[in-house]
Amino acid sequence: MAAPIGEDLVLVSGVSDAMPGVVPVLLNGDPAMSMTASVFTWTRNGASAEAAIGFIAVIPVKVAGRVRVRSVVMRRKGQQPVRYTLIRRALSLETFMSMTSRDAGPEFSGVADGVANALLKGGASSKRLAAMLAMLSAAALNDGFVEVMGTLDTGEVFLQGWSSGLPSDRVHLLASHGQLSMGEFRSAAVQRDDLGGRGHGFVGILDTGGALVDTRGLKRLFFRGGQGWLALDIYDRCTHLAPTDVPAHIRDAIPRANASSETLMTLRRAGERFDGRDTVSTLKQPVRIGMDMVLELPKGGMLVCGWMLDPDNLVQSVKLHAGKESVAIDGIWTRLARPDVTAAFQQDAAFAQRLDPQQNDHGFMAFVPKLSAANDCAVYFEFSLDDETAFYPLKAVKSSSRRTLDRVITVLDPRSAAAASAIEAHVGPMLQALDHQKPRVVEHRDFGYDESAVLTGLVVGGGFESEEILTTLVLLALDPDTRDLPMILSVPAEVFGKIALEVQRLASFYRLGIRLVSADGVQDACDAWDAAVHATECETLALLSAGALPRLHGWFSVMERAYRARAGKVLVSPTVVFEDNSISFAGTLLDQRERRLVDSFLGYPCDVIRGAEPIEVMAGSPACCLVSRAAFQDVGGFSQSYLSIKEKVRDLCLKLRLAGTPSLWLPEVEMIAADVVPADANLPRTRLTQRIDHWSFDRRWSLLVSNMRGTE
Repeated sequence: MAAPIGEDLVLVSGVSDAMPGVVPVLLNGDPAMSMTASVFTWTRNGASAEAAIGFIAVIPVKVAGRVRVRSVVMRRKGQQPVRYTLIRRALSLETFMSMTSRDAGPEFSGVADGVANALLKGGASSKRLAAMLAMLSAAALNDGFVEVMGTLDTGEVFLQGWSSGLPSDRVHLLASHGQLSMGEFRSAAVQRDDLGGRGHGFVGILDTGGALVDTRGLKRLFFRGGQGWLALDIYDRCTHLAPTDVPAHIRDAIPRANASSETLMTLRRAGERFDGRDTVSTLKQPVRIGMDMVLELPKGGMLVCGWMLDPDNLVQSVKLHAGKESVAIDGIWTRLARPDVTAAFQQDAAFAQRLDPQQNDHGFMAFVPKLSAANDCAVYFEFSLDDETAFYPLKAVKSSSRRTLDRVITVLDPRSAAAASAIEAHVGPMLQALDHQKPRVVEHRDFGYDESAVLTGLVVGGGFESEEILTTLVLLALDPDTRDLPMILSVPAEVFGKIALEVQRLASFYRLGIRLVSADGVQDACDAWDAAVHATECETLALLSAGALPRLHGWFSVMERAYRARAGKVLVSPTVVFEDNSISFAGTLLDQRERRLVDSFLGYPCDVIRGAEPIEVMAGSPACCLVSRAAFQDVGGFSQSYLSIKEKVRDLCLKLRLAGTPSLWLPEVEMIAADVVPADANLPRTRLTQRIDHWSFDRRWSLLVSNMRGTE
C-alpha cells in the first residue's frame, strides 16, 4: 500500500523476506522513474519466512506532476528484484500509519523515528511537515513539560520547564501548534530540587526564523535525543506571559542559569527587550524624546509625531513597533523645526553645551501604512545606540475623524519646506488611507413635506451657523419659484435640536414642505448633501449651500430648463458672485497650455460676463447645482479624501464627467455668496488645508486631467 506526501514523495509499505536500508526502486516499470528509497523495517512475529519482514520505503518521486503509483520494483543487492503491485488505491497518511502501526506493534516507534528523520532531510514543505508531525506523534516519548511560556516583542518564544534529555545550549526543536514549525532553541539548565534527580529545569529562547507561533495553541515540542525523538508536552496549568512580562521573567532566571556564554548572552539580550517601561529618560547619554500624537487609522496605518533630542547623533536607528511588526522610521520620517524643544533644554546640564540655537530640527513626523496595534498589542519606539537599546512606550489613539487632522496640521509651519515634504510623504497618504465614514442620517422630521407629485427636490446643506440656515430658508420661501418645492434641509446633528422648532414655525407660516434631516459626521455643505440624498426619492436634486442666496427670483426655472434640455444628463451650475459684485465662480476650465484646472474670471467684475452663453465646463459650483440623484449616487457622491468643499466638488464633477454627465455653466443665473474662503485664509491651518487638498487632488486626477479634452 502507498500514501503520497505532496507531489514529490510517496510512502510505500509491504512485506519481504529481507530488505536493506537503502534500495534502488523503479516505479510503474518506467525506466524514467528510477529512484533511491530509504527503507525502515520491523520483524513480523509468526509470519512465514517470505513475509517475515515488514517495511516502509520513503521514495522521492523526481518527475513533474502527480504520479499514480501502480507498481514498485525493488532491486536488492545479491538478491532477486522484488516487484510489488499495489492492491488498492493510495491511502491517506492517517490510514496508512494506522495499518502499519498495527502490523509493526512495539517496533513502530523506531520505524516512525526513521521515517521522520528521512522526511526532515528532504525539505520543509507543508505536506512533509504534516507527515513528520504524524510520525513524531506516534514515535516520540515524553521527556518533560513546558510550564511557562510567552512571546517576546521580536517574535521569539520564551520557554521554561523541565526535561530529562534536553541538551543545553543549542538544539533544533519542532513545535506543533496546528502546524509544524522548525526552530533553534537556545536554553540554559536550571537546578530543580523538586524533580528528585529525574531531570533538570531549563529556560530558553525558541527562534523559528520569522514563523509566528501562537503559544496558546502550542501542543508539543519535539527534539532529537540520544535514543531517538523525544517530546516536551505542555503542562495543563502552563503560565502564559504577556510580551511585556517576558523580559523580567528572563532576568529573574538568568542568575540561576548554567550554559555557554553565547547562550547566556542570548538570554540577557532577550531580558533587555521592551517590558512596558520608558528607558530613554534613564539614559546617561544626552538622548530624550517626547510625543505630540500617535494616531492609528481604523483599517491600519499609524502617524507618529513628536520630537527627539540627540545633539551628539548617538542614536543609530529608531524603530516603531506594534506587536510583532516593526518599521525603521528614521529612514522615512520628515524632520520638523522645534525651537521650543531647544529652548526647553537650554538650562539642562546634560544638553546646554551641546545645543546649537540655530539647529532646531528636533521634531519628526512619519506615517507608516498598514501598521496596526490590533488586539491591544504594545506600541513603542526602540532606539539603538552604540552599546545599548532603549525603549519608549506609545499610546495609539484610534480615530477616523477629520477633526483629528487639525492637531496634525498645527504641528506644521506652512512657510517651511518641511511642510511640503510632510504633506507629500505623510499627511497626504494618511488622509488617503483615513477612509472617513460617510455622513449618515440620524433622524428626520417632516413639516408638511410631500415629494410624491414632483420630480425635483431642493436640498439645502447647512453648517453650524443656525442664523445662516434660517435666513436662507426664509428667502427660499419668498421666491415663488422655490416655495412650492419639497425642501430637504440637512444639518449637523449638533444643530438639529437648536433649529427644529423654528423650522417647524417657518414651514407652517410660509406653508412650506420641509424635511429636516439630522446628519452625523457633517463638516461642511458637501457632507450635508451626501446625507440628504439618502433621505429623498426625488429624481433631480437642486443642491444649495446655506448662505448662497439667489440674486433674482426665477433662478430655479432657468436652471431646470437647461437641465431638462439635456435630458437630465448634465450638472448645471450658476454664476456665483461675492457681495462686492466680483466673480467667485464662473466655471472651472482646463488651461490647455499648462494642462491644469483653473477657475475662470475669478475676482473679475460681473460686467465681463454679461451676455455670455452657457458653456460646458470641467467642474461646477460648490454653492449651487442641479444634478440627477441616480448619477450622483452611481459615482459614490462626494469623496471623503478632501478637507475643503472646492476640491470635493471638483472631484465629484470629474467623476460625473467620466461617467457621462458633463457640467454646464449658466452665466445668466447669479447667486450671491459670502467669500467661500474663510476670513482667516492666511492662517496656517487654512493654507495647509489647501496644500493638502491640492496634493490629494493632483495625486488622483493630474494624469487624467492632463489627458482630458477641455472646453476652449
